[in-house]
Amino acid sequence: MTLKQLTNSMDMMRQACAPKFKVEEEELHALRKSMFPGDPHKELKCYTMCIAQMAGTMTKKGDISFPKTMAQIEAMLPPDMKAKAKEALTHCKDIQASYKDPCDKAYFSAKCAADFTPDTFMFP
Repeated sequence: MTLKQLTNSMDMMRQACAPKFKVEEEELHALRKSMFPGDPHKELKCYTMCIAQMAGTMTKKGDISFPKTMAQIEAMLPPDMKAKAKEALTHCKDIQASYKDPCDKAYFSAKCAADFTPDTFMFP
């Protein structure tokens, strides 16, 4: 995918998930810029879970799937972004073990990746 195609795809996911949760537009724009609050409200965390579900990276048990996420990176990201994204995923793959709630798992896994590669990380 090109960067424009990726952005269009992320916009579609945002349009599907955002109405389901009470999340301010400013919060969504912040996520897109790799700015994840350290103490987010439940709605924002569950928005990230909705995105993970839409992307096909979350299992039915509510865990982030390392193989599925790696496959999505390979399929969706422009070539120049893949290596950094895979490095971030590998660095952050065990973060979810600290949480029980799927919304927490999705949010803090994404936050870890955003913190690890803020210049290249993108989130719907």
